Amino acid sequence: MTTIPQKLAHLARLYGVQTSYRDMRRQRQEAPVESLLAVLRLLGAEVNGMDDVDAALALRNRELWERVVEPVVVAWDGKLPPIPVRTPQSLLNATLRSRLTLAGGETQSTSTPLSKLLIRNQQEVGKTRYVERELTIGRPLPSGYHRLTVELNGRGHEIMIISAPMKAFFPFERKEWGVFAPVYALHSKRNPHAGDLTDFETMVDWIGVLGGRVAATLPLLASYLDEPFEPSPYSPASRLFWNEFYVDVGQTRRAAQSEFVDYRKEMAFRRKVLSKDADAFFKAKRTETRDRFNEFVKSDGELQQYARFRAVTDRFRKGWTLWPERLRAGQITPADFETRDERYHLYAQWRIQDQLRQLGQKTKRTGQLLNLDLPLGLHPDSYDIWRFRDQFVSGADGGAPPDPVFTSGQNWAFPPMHPDVVRLRHHQYTIAYLRNHFRYSKMLRIDHVMGLHRLFWIPHGFTGDKGVYVDYPADELYAILSIESHRYQAGVVGENLGTVPPEVSQAMQRHNIQQMYVLQYEVAGDDARRALRSVPDDAAASLNTHDMAPFRAFLDAADVDDRLELQLLDKSAAKEERLQRARIRKALIEFLQHKHFLDAGSRVAPDVIFKAATQFLAASLANVVLVNIEDLWGETHPQNVPSTSRERPNWKRKTRLSVEEIEGSKEAAEILRIVEKGRRLRR
Repeated sequence: MTTIPQKLAHLARLYGVQTSYRDMRRQRQEAPVESLLAVLRLLGAEVNGMDDVDAALALRNRELWERVVEPVVVAWDGKLPPIPVRTPQSLLNATLRSRLTLAGGETQSTSTPLSKLLIRNQQEVGKTRYVERELTIGRPLPSGYHRLTVELNGRGHEIMIISAPMKAFFPFERKEWGVFAPVYALHSKRNPHAGDLTDFETMVDWIGVLGGRVAATLPLLASYLDEPFEPSPYSPASRLFWNEFYVDVGQTRRAAQSEFVDYRKEMAFRRKVLSKDADAFFKAKRTETRDRFNEFVKSDGELQQYARFRAVTDRFRKGWTLWPERLRAGQITPADFETRDERYHLYAQWRIQDQLRQLGQKTKRTGQLLNLDLPLGLHPDSYDIWRFRDQFVSGADGGAPPDPVFTSGQNWAFPPMHPDVVRLRHHQYTIAYLRNHFRYSKMLRIDHVMGLHRLFWIPHGFTGDKGVYVDYPADELYAILSIESHRYQAGVVGENLGTVPPEVSQAMQRHNIQQMYVLQYEVAGDDARRALRSVPDDAAASLNTHDMAPFRAFLDAADVDDRLELQLLDKSAAKEERLQRARIRKALIEFLQHKHFLDAGSRVAPDVIFKAATQFLAASLANVVLVNIEDLWGETHPQNVPSTSRERPNWKRKTRLSVEEIEGSKEAAEILRIVEKGRRLRR
């Protein structure tokens, strides 16, 4: 293993770049020197090779010490720690003026000689000696985003103060349950081609009658369903806007001819209907409805720009990275797009958000909630990257290091956010996309919650096993999550599966972020009586996730066969995996028998094991138990096979049963009544 030169390691630390990590086998993996240099360049270091490291170190040190104050500080539970203020020693006799502006508008100004402030650190940088002192704001702060302006030597420096409750809000005091269903996969007599929010609302009503309070689904964010084309909900066109594909446009009256969603064809049909509605809407005389629409447009400072961006995309039929230079740079004029297209996108956002709002109001009345999913990344041609491009790094992709399944690592093909720039921009974009979700969703799952702490960057031109981890301002991000969860009375769930450092789990517990407990991920085949650990109370528990095989396929090891066919495994590895899965199945059966969810010697058909495993989760301490709707009838095909795109019909498969058939299924209702009974015993 190559040892990283000490000075390069020091430079990496100054930029928040990790020089090693622990893999799934707890083995230490050192970052390649070439990868470190590439990532450091992307973060702003002037290093083309090792010969540049000394100069880059000096420049970074000077940059950090010349930063008079940090752009963001956190006050947990209103207690603001001393704020570091860095100045050249020559300013000893200067006066520091500060002005604190609270979120509510109240202000407080003070003046303090620098010589009166406590010294906490000193350092020689070049020929200048810098001194770091402590500025103390004695008063407790209310929850919210406050602004502290520090003026020194005639120059002002602004700090964002995030005053947040230590623990995020959680909406349930009792043990509850719900169902997970992809909206696109639902279909009905009214709507046989692909699901919409009305189909989903039918599911919400159905589980509500049975006692279910959580309706969970995949991201519903804006997508590209023409040119460019990307149906994955985890590669959205924006995290600030929603996908009009899910608008109820009325009965289609077209027979469905496929078990898969044809996004292009169906989006073309739904757009045709919405465009016709939009034309009529804008031609009509001014009404109260039109006034509400105008207020809706005015209330969102990004909406007009988003509509124009999408209208330009419609004209060019390609992503913005392939547009002419002026448009790539953000200079859109009315001559660059069709007014009808702009109006369509304004109207489409109004329709989808109105339906989301109505769904949110209905679930509030019935004591239920909508559980949405926040994707980690964005489509490279997304509006958000075009609009806030200085906050994204275009020369790298987010991903994951190698593991036993993905031996070359994973490249998720989205540009990561720049950890330093987002702080300098006072997290405005992050706050905006969280609020966009919390307006409608009262429980939000954070995809890859470890990304709040660090993200694996793969520089362009490097393979997935040559990436490095880059740190993010986790404390600040948890504080924002806490504020917004309390503001909207919404809970937060963190997807913490895989190799997660201990500090991530500790932070989640500290801030009341619910963890995930996934039975198919947890079960082991070594000791039947300890095949599953106890389900923690601060958890959202389920048998599987959208990235896993359905429970029946898991029991039968059908996913192993699939990975062999995809050449993600060789025959030897597949054989070993099947043997291991058989051991796991046996251990799970014996565990469920030991816990009295299965009778000893009883029939152990897959449906019986499924019922017993579901009972185990329902009887657990988990705050929320989610049932994958497709497990109710023993589905064997997954909605998504990670690390594939064209090889499998990811995000396209419709549910085997229609909405009407699901509602009429006595077997499905029986399972959910068992879940309700188990949850009720824990209340």
